[in-house]
Amino acid sequence: MTRTMDSTGRSGSSSGAPSSGTPPVETAAPSAAVRRNSWAKAPDFAGDPEHAAAVARATAGDREHYLRGGMTEIECRSCHACVLVKKTSSYHTSVQWNSEARAKCGELERLRQTGGNPALMPTCSRMSASIDHGVAEGIIPAESPEVDPDGYW
Repeated sequence: MTRTMDSTGRSGSSSGAPSSGTPPVETAAPSAAVRRNSWAKAPDFAGDPEHAAAVARATAGDREHYLRGGMTEIECRSCHACVLVKKTSSYHTSVQWNSEARAKCGELERLRQTGGNPALMPTCSRMSASIDHGVAEGIIPAESPEVDPDGYW
């Protein structure tokens, strides 16, 4: 069986058996412009700059909400590394480390020096104690609020 593709990106097939018409011809894959303009999940709105700008603003808002929404910066009381923290319940804590914080943390550095992988460690025990202190002091909310401040739920 031979797969063919026309200039619009549509594919077809033939059995390879002789036919009364012309033999099937392999055609080139559709151009990047054809593929880009025919992909409904990610239109670029090139013809509508106002709509493109609105989509860009909404995307930036989504990115901010999902990556940093509800997160509070907390400083380790031992090494002074700063991370972003969010508690969604008494059992779940999200911690986002950046490269500067990872470099400052002596506990993570000791783990790296012994061949361990800090990515597999839940978090530094000293940072964990600092987070607990932040919750006790009211710096970090102990649980997610009832209503999302960004209006997502």
